[in-house]
Amino acid sequence: SRYQHRLAEVSRSFALCIPQLAPPFRDQLALAYLLMRVLDTVEDAPFTDKPTQQRQFERWRAFLRAMPSEAEVAAFAAAFPPNITDGERALIGDTHALLADAHGLEAPVRRTMFAAVDRMAKGMAAYMRRPTPLRLADAEDVTRYCCFVAGLVGEMLTQLWLIAHRRQRAPEMKLAYHFGVFLQKVNILKDQREDEAQGRLLVPDRCALLASLRVHADGALAYLQALSPEDPGYRVFCAWSLMLAATTIAALDQPRVSHRAETAELLARTPAIALDTA
Repeated sequence: SRYQHRLAEVSRSFALCIPQLAPPFRDQLALAYLLMRVLDTVEDAPFTDKPTQQRQFERWRAFLRAMPSEAEVAAFAAAFPPNITDGERALIGDTHALLADAHGLEAPVRRTMFAAVDRMAKGMAAYMRRPTPLRLADAEDVTRYCCFVAGLVGEMLTQLWLIAHRRQRAPEMKLAYHFGVFLQKVNILKDQREDEAQGRLLVPDRCALLASLRVHADGALAYLQALSPEDPGYRVFCAWSLMLAATTIAALDQPRVSHRAETAELLARTPAIALDTA
């Protein structure tokens, strides 16, 4: 994929899974993911005042409505605080090229992608208007937050898959929602210590969050099973994503050590499991 080097810098797990997909779906998905990571940077960057951050969300949403000039994107990049990571800074530096690629997509793909990114931006902006650092109130608040930052990703994945493969039928959208929210809740649990060290409280009730995972996991598995075996790449992509999440859950309370060899072995066995329709 033309985006593989940038994916590897911002998400090892996504970069690992995406080569399972065939073009053009693979490149569309990679591009959508990178646009959402720019949005993540707006959410996570340590802005000293909320109005500046809110203007960044509004600028980003305007870029989706009309292709911006290089000067407009440069102003967007310059408004970030200086202490974002090198990977984030490099991604922001690619913003104009990424937007040019996205605006050049065929209309159904572009509309689907931009609708999801815009909804994510609105949701994130609403949460970022709360007092800093962000503190989620209860399990329902966590689910609502995850819906904005990931539930709609499951929907977007499914819609892009339908367009790319000219399919009429897809898994139910509620299953796509569970797929995205399951992966996001696992990420929140994985990052709990780091978030709380910075004052963010995204896990107000760990037991309730773990319990809610069961419902989303069932939905995510049903989503996987509803995918046609005629498209093995996407089925394996989803299976790998779920397997990586499952290994993360299993290691939640263990010391942070590399399980690269075990993970590689598990992923090597996943395609056979994912494509078994018996």
